[in-house]
Amino acid sequence: MTASGSRLFVYGTLLRGLSRAQVLHGARFLGPALVEGQLFDLGRYPGLRPGRGLVVGEIWDVDAATLRRIDRIEDFDPSDPSGSLYQRVEIPARSLSGTPFAAATYRYNRRPPGNARIVHGDYRRYLLENRPGQQPMVAYGSNLRLSRIQKRIGPVGRRRPGTFPGFRLSLEKRAAGRARVVANLRFTGQDRCPGALHRVEPWQLQAMDRFEGTPDHYLRVALPFRPDGARGLRLAHTWIAHPDRVTTGLPVAPGYLAHLRAGYREFGWAQAPIDLAVGDLAEGTDEG
Repeated sequence: MTASGSRLFVYGTLLRGLSRAQVLHGARFLGPALVEGQLFDLGRYPGLRPGRGLVVGEIWDVDAATLRRIDRIEDFDPSDPSGSLYQRVEIPARSLSGTPFAAATYRYNRRPPGNARIVHGDYRRYLLENRPGQQPMVAYGSNLRLSRIQKRIGPVGRRRPGTFPGFRLSLEKRAAGRARVVANLRFTGQDRCPGALHRVEPWQLQAMDRFEGTPDHYLRVALPFRPDGARGLRLAHTWIAHPDRVTTGLPVAPGYLAHLRAGYREFGWAQAPIDLAVGDLAEGTDEG
């Protein structure tokens, strides 16, 4: 429970940017989160089932009236849980920084089709991947530097600047095989992390997965992004640190920081978000 209601983990059409997001209008968004389980494509919506794997979603603070409305949408009858299409249950969840907490969610109460599992556990990413043609992808760390990203995945074409609402740049992801940190998105609910939107081929996303160590180091997820000058948000692929890789007290490599600063200069952005992230590192070192 929160001060005003219940924590609810959503993972399907209630997610921001999807068809039923308006149902949560007036509820308080608490940030992205992960739960253990398996996600299945059931046609017009997904279903969560127990099992090994990670499912990507969002946590919302909802009041009793909103919860009752969602009960009806999910065909959950509190007086007949076993006969309901979905059951509202409490499960363990954790934030992207790794903080654990309990939340309610709706678990599918039928046997899903055997070939319908969404292995990566992210419904918004799954919907994007099923669209034909090029895919939207946002870089926010060292891949903002054009020479760096093109060395990794080839030509990326026009790059459109914008921001991730509610996130800030953080240097908190432990680098693979090194006692150093690299960039991550940290949810604050107030900040806006700069990023660049690209249109890339599906094979380029897969190539970036290899560079980012997906899914053990970074998770590829779809998040709402606001391009500069656009009225609304666009869903786009990006990479966030696996919670097990989030750390404090480690320095950033000078070479990595140089790539990051060069990328910001290419877009004409102020260096303040980077300076703030570096300042956080200094505070963490002092405390450690």
